[in-house]
Amino acid sequence: MPGTTKILLAFALVLVQVCSLFAGSVSMAPETAQPALKWRSRVITIALSTSLQRPAPNVKYGSDLLAAVRRSMQVWEDAAAIEFKEVISEKQNVSQPGSAGDGISLITIAPTAENALLFGKGGEEAAATTRIFYDARGRISEADIVLNPYQQFSADGTFGTFDLESTLTHEIGHLLGLEHSAMRSSTMYENFGKNGLFGLQSYSHRTLSEPDRSVVRAKYGPSETDGVCCGSVSAKLQFPDGRPASNVEMWLEDSNTGKVAAQSLTGADGTIEIGGLPYSNYALYSSRRERLKRTFPVQLIGTVDVTPSEAAQIVKKLEPGHDDLELKYTGFNGQLTLSQVPINAGRGYTVYLGGRNLNPKNLSIKFSSPFLQVTPGSVVSHDYGVELSVVSFEVLAEAGAPVGEYTVFVESASGGRSAVVGGLSIRAFSNPYSNLVLDTKSY
Repeated sequence: MPGTTKILLAFALVLVQVCSLFAGSVSMAPETAQPALKWRSRVITIALSTSLQRPAPNVKYGSDLLAAVRRSMQVWEDAAAIEFKEVISEKQNVSQPGSAGDGISLITIAPTAENALLFGKGGEEAAATTRIFYDARGRISEADIVLNPYQQFSADGTFGTFDLESTLTHEIGHLLGLEHSAMRSSTMYENFGKNGLFGLQSYSHRTLSEPDRSVVRAKYGPSETDGVCCGSVSAKLQFPDGRPASNVEMWLEDSNTGKVAAQSLTGADGTIEIGGLPYSNYALYSSRRERLKRTFPVQLIGTVDVTPSEAAQIVKKLEPGHDDLELKYTGFNGQLTLSQVPINAGRGYTVYLGGRNLNPKNLSIKFSSPFLQVTPGSVVSHDYGVELSVVSFEVLAEAGAPVGEYTVFVESASGGRSAVVGGLSIRAFSNPYSNLVLDTKSY
């Protein structure tokens, strides 16, 4: 949350159609612009409240909270050079606003009045919240996580509940100093649905996306299992009129697979640096975030090799172009949201897209990945009212398609281009609503 001067910082809680979403985060900060947050030591002691050992009225009976916490911590340990040390604590309440903290990083679900205060007005929609204490240099001294005692949780995908493991994995990312991601298939994306969104279990955020891994590796270094890793890419962009291209979304895709590897925003001077990248060749793309002011379409910036020898650099003036369409929503089973659509390799699915001027007569839907194909003639228009343009199409995922996040591109006949970064994700857990199963590559 760079540039913020408030003492109490809260991540936005955004309601997306059809389901209440959210994991929130609250941080204590000095009255200066917030620095990049990081623990001084890579060994982090976490106190697990005894409230996690007892049955909780808002957690489905039989759910193992401690096991969910431990799996969530392990996911982050596997991604970066960090280690969590666990202790059990009789403490129920996290440190309160206005205090200096007690130095104990606590995870709790105790339904106390003190913990409930952390959610504030309207906080009943949040699944959890994280408070971080840090000094003027951004060194974290304490981070507390509270699961919302007024929300329902489960570990088995029960409809209408938040998934315990997905929620905890997201919040532990905040505990490590990570901010929200703009990529909807990221574990650190600000919104994720309750179980039942698209008729599916909300398991996607139990595992980290490639951009999540790159961010935490850049902050703490790679894990021992990553081998020889990692490099970085720096870029400097200008708008077509020569001004620094500020607040432009950039993302990197592996040139061989099309998987999204990293995503971030340019600063006020149009520069960006993305680290924690495995050595490979990457394609760089850009997109303007302020849609109403956008003067250029989504475009390929170029390709770079990330090698051990030196950081990759690229300087580019963005090209002007048509801005006659916009892709905003992705959906499944007739539901449109700001969430990703999870599918399985070796199957075909009908996916929905919503936005502006999505006309099947002059619209092309594409993927940069060789593992994903759009069935010819499958693009169909749907009536969702005059304010929203909606189409659906069938996507075929090759049987060997790797698990990961993929960008959906749309192009108009006049050259307009828009995209949703990580709008489609290939996952290991089952999405049973497939149109067909691909035994061979027959397309």
